[in-house]
Amino acid sequence: MKTHIMKALGVAGSAGALILLGLAGAGGVASASPAPAQSAHTASAASLRVSGSFQPAAASFVSPAWGVVLGGSGVTAGHAVRAQLAVTADGGAHWSLMRAPVVWLASDRSRLPQVNQVLFADRANGWLYNKYNSGHVWVTHNGGASWHEITLPGNIQTMAVSAHAAYAVVQRAGAGQLYSSPLGGNAWTRVSASTRSGPMTGSILAVSGSSVWFGGGTYLWTTADGVHWARYPVRSPGTYYGQPYSLAGIAAANPRIVAFLWAAPTGMYHTGMKVLISFNGGRSQWRTLTAPPSAGDVAAFTMAPGRFGVISIAVVTPGTDNIYRSANLGQSWTTIAVPGTGGGITLNSLQFMSPTAGCLVVGNPGIGLHSQLLWTTDAGLTWYPVRF
Repeated sequence: MKTHIMKALGVAGSAGALILLGLAGAGGVASASPAPAQSAHTASAASLRVSGSFQPAAASFVSPAWGVVLGGSGVTAGHAVRAQLAVTADGGAHWSLMRAPVVWLASDRSRLPQVNQVLFADRANGWLYNKYNSGHVWVTHNGGASWHEITLPGNIQTMAVSAHAAYAVVQRAGAGQLYSSPLGGNAWTRVSASTRSGPMTGSILAVSGSSVWFGGGTYLWTTADGVHWARYPVRSPGTYYGQPYSLAGIAAANPRIVAFLWAAPTGMYHTGMKVLISFNGGRSQWRTLTAPPSAGDVAAFTMAPGRFGVISIAVVTPGTDNIYRSANLGQSWTTIAVPGTGGGITLNSLQFMSPTAGCLVVGNPGIGLHSQLLWTTDAGLTWYPVRF
């Protein structure tokens, strides 16, 4: 295994991936079945000016230069925060405000329409949703000029976009089901397996270019074109102090080099973790030479595009939050302190847009926690706050 990983350091590709987290559940073929999502009313949008008090809640970048940040201004404890969208075309040097639908940042203080995640595929197609708490999605196909609300048939666990489609993991009938829609439209249908392959369920979703991975505790489903799917078995690497490992994240440097995070949380900000690497798109996996440190609760897992595919695991601790970073496919790990954190502050939207450029949102203005957008230009070795 060590020899295999050492060889891979010299041959890994350069395509990237957007990675999303969840905690789970012989080859097969999958296809889209006619289970359409329910369309809802068109939400009006208001044009607002950017405020100096803007605080981020989540971010989505389609390149190191262009991206959108979900947040709000005038954050005060005990009050609902109207959602705003800040957009940059120069990597955060300058910001303007994109039109946003009439929604509020997610909190437990309001029954108003709420969102806590933003996702953009390009400068035209974007989505807002309330992760884990709702099936409502606000979507734009014209760069925020107008927004429409749609409803998927269950709470959304995560979303991602490939080169040709948007995907959503929807909690329904006690299991995570995968839905997709072509980019530029709202034709959502369930992606399902053939009868002989059993139900296609899971909670972990990742994409890289046209490739998609969807999995849980038993099977990994993957496609290179969004049409033809293959199924591979996955197996837990065992237990950690009596707690079984569960699949907690999938990340990809390109369609062939894929990392799998297995986690066994034991409480009190302590989690056993193992990372497995695949060099063939997920068909087989090898455990990394060393395991990441066990301090902290897993908040995010990602892999930068590029030759070496830097792996990053963001964890929340009762003190300073950390990022466990490996630049050699798990042969060794470095602990990077996340600036501006302490006391279990939340982490969101860890993403790498290139081999060196990445972002991370610290804090949550929706629940009254001060927040900031952090940026790196050296593949996660150092992070600094972005000013709006």
